[in-house]
Amino acid sequence: MRVGMGLATAAIVIGAAVDVASPAQAADDFSGTYLHTAPGLQSTWVVTPCGQDCAHVADSFGWSADAHPFGGVWRFVVDLPFGTKCNNDGVLPGGVTYKVDPGWNQGTFLASDPAACQLAPGWSNPVFFTLTRL
Repeated sequence: MRVGMGLATAAIVIGAAVDVASPAQAADDFSGTYLHTAPGLQSTWVVTPCGQDCAHVADSFGWSADAHPFGGVWRFVVDLPFGTKCNNDGVLPGGVTYKVDPGWNQGTFLASDPAACQLAPGWSNPVFFTLTRL
């Protein structure tokens, strides 16, 4: 029983650590080419410095955005044609907020500007993704 409680406590601590994350690193540390993998989604990101506290993220789906350190992670918002997943399994345009911790090779995204549909359960909460440096 104590082992089960210990594992549950460890899971909570690890989950909290993902949300708090380490301080955002310099843009040079975030620069590179990454495989971005999320549930049902995979693309390539090319990240380049774009000034002090700025990293330009270009996705293989054709969008790009400038990320800036915020709250210990790199943060950016991008308007996507498929940014909102609806309960009827359709998609509509919408804003998506990305938070990236390149030190941990992971992050989250969240529909930040829901379109005119009820959000599907998985998209109204942060969706976790991983980054693999190529």
